[in-house]
Amino acid sequence: MNAQPNPASEQEVSRAIPAAVSSLLVADCGAVFTKVSLLGLVEGQYRLMARGEVPTTIYAPQSDITEGVLQAISTIEFITGRRLVEGKQILTPEQPNGDGVDLFISTISAGEPLRLIVMGAVNPSLENLSTQAISGLYAQSESVPSPSFTATTTLVGVGAGTMQWSQERVAQEWEQQIGRIRDLQPHAAMIVGMADGPAGPTSLQEACQLLINALAKTPELQRQPPAVLYAGAPQYVEAVRRMLQGTAEVQRIDPLSSVVQLGPVSMAIGTLHEKKIINSIPGFSQLQAWSQSEPIASATSLSSLVRFLAQHYAMNVTAVDVGGSTTSVMLAGEQGEFIPMVNAGIGVSGSLGNVLKLAGFQRIARWLPFTITEDEVRQFVAQHKLHPHLMPTETRDLFLTQAFAREALSLTLEAAQKTATKWPDSDLILATGGILAHAPKYGHVAMMLLDALQPRGVTSLVLDKTMLISQLGAVATVAPITAVQVNENDAVSHRLGTCVIPFGNVQPGQLAVRVGIEYSNGRQVNVDVMGGSIEVIPLRSNEQALLTLFPAPGVDVGLGPGERARAAEEIDGGLIGLIIDARGRPLILPVDETERQARLMQWLQVLGV
Repeated sequence: MNAQPNPASEQEVSRAIPAAVSSLLVADCGAVFTKVSLLGLVEGQYRLMARGEVPTTIYAPQSDITEGVLQAISTIEFITGRRLVEGKQILTPEQPNGDGVDLFISTISAGEPLRLIVMGAVNPSLENLSTQAISGLYAQSESVPSPSFTATTTLVGVGAGTMQWSQERVAQEWEQQIGRIRDLQPHAAMIVGMADGPAGPTSLQEACQLLINALAKTPELQRQPPAVLYAGAPQYVEAVRRMLQGTAEVQRIDPLSSVVQLGPVSMAIGTLHEKKIINSIPGFSQLQAWSQSEPIASATSLSSLVRFLAQHYAMNVTAVDVGGSTTSVMLAGEQGEFIPMVNAGIGVSGSLGNVLKLAGFQRIARWLPFTITEDEVRQFVAQHKLHPHLMPTETRDLFLTQAFAREALSLTLEAAQKTATKWPDSDLILATGGILAHAPKYGHVAMMLLDALQPRGVTSLVLDKTMLISQLGAVATVAPITAVQVNENDAVSHRLGTCVIPFGNVQPGQLAVRVGIEYSNGRQVNVDVMGGSIEVIPLRSNEQALLTLFPAPGVDVGLGPGERARAAEEIDGGLIGLIIDARGRPLILPVDETERQARLMQWLQVLGV
């Protein structure tokens, strides 16, 4: 699925971009922090030269997104001694003395998610399709089915007849749905359903009337009425327009009835996100004026890069981005599969409360190697809601924040898997986001990824400490060579290591897999790894080795239970080494609190924490 907003035309891009690009400024305006990176030529290769990171400034007192961008650029100017701004304008093109840059590009994840309500004949199938349509966007959807459709589909059989809803029950449903619309304050509504449904065209008519009634009672919605996407029976589009004339603008899109229509629906909703959210961010017009290409959502940029990497390296790539208010998990397969999930409102800063609400206290506390009360966790959440820019400075706060990161990832992965008929095993896991990039030790990152994603078989873990991958997809649209070289030279240069994760009948305390390593210098090592444990075999970043795996009967390393596996090519080492995670899948932690805490500390120590 491709959920990209409409890009600028090729003619517009070619007019704005110089033929030779020596330097670029790339800004990522996040919900909590704004990061700006200077990319340029170093010995004939595009590299990350410097970066600045400051709190995002869309709220008071600045209320201007460009103020944060300028502050981050000021940090780069201090580091490089290079003048990049003149009179609050980006100095472009690059000057003979090295000042200025040729291009300025921006991506945005700041601003609230688009609130979408799905109306009409909303059956479970259409609800699932609607969820898939927004899965790669900064959007949240709620179903508000028409009262007649709800009544028709919830009839209770009584002998040969049925028990109909009373007029009072129907009236109550109308008031409840109008109340929901008023409470949700939607930016957009999508009307779905075909004429041959249980309630026929009445569902479509009632969807319009619900909107009219809700707007009549809600001054806020009257000032900013929701845009309406009509994805229902095509023969009734003009009737819908007539009903909503003077109330809301109606855009017709392909009727949503199967996965075939997901692409156009996603495009339409993505365009609404740009119009309703991104374009209304304070200072956006100035940011747009600086940019040689249209600013796009960070998730759209990330999805482009993930799909490129999957095709370029012919492997299954999973990218994760744990942000302050949004967590994204995207899988791109070598056969063209693409499963995006942007979990708006789930993050590790001001959105901690949403994670706690969905995951619950027990799921958070299970990752902590110490005892904590629910009140302590709620106080921690309240503090971060008031001060979203806080970074953990004490070990206890660090572990607690990382516990929330695990659950933010787990919740997002669970949501993604609900929309996918199959989830391929990942050959590469590429991770970014502040909580991962700023982790004090690489073992922290590896544990968070292994615990939350629970990969199987053989995969590589790579950390994007530069936090650039969410921008490189946007860079690739105007400077593809720059994007490829910066990605390889900087963004994916922190390889944590190759991971072997046996699964199936893994018994705690029993042999799970025997690992044979043949180093490039001819040295050979055999290691027996027991179920319930993690082992690290030395294999440095500049080393390679041939790997042979001998799983125990019933244990699978990717080729079937008990099947030996030998790598056809040498595997790469990493900053941690070769990681063998034999804790089993699904990962089950000890019930006893003392034992669980001891195991957590033991696993962390093995990974060098």
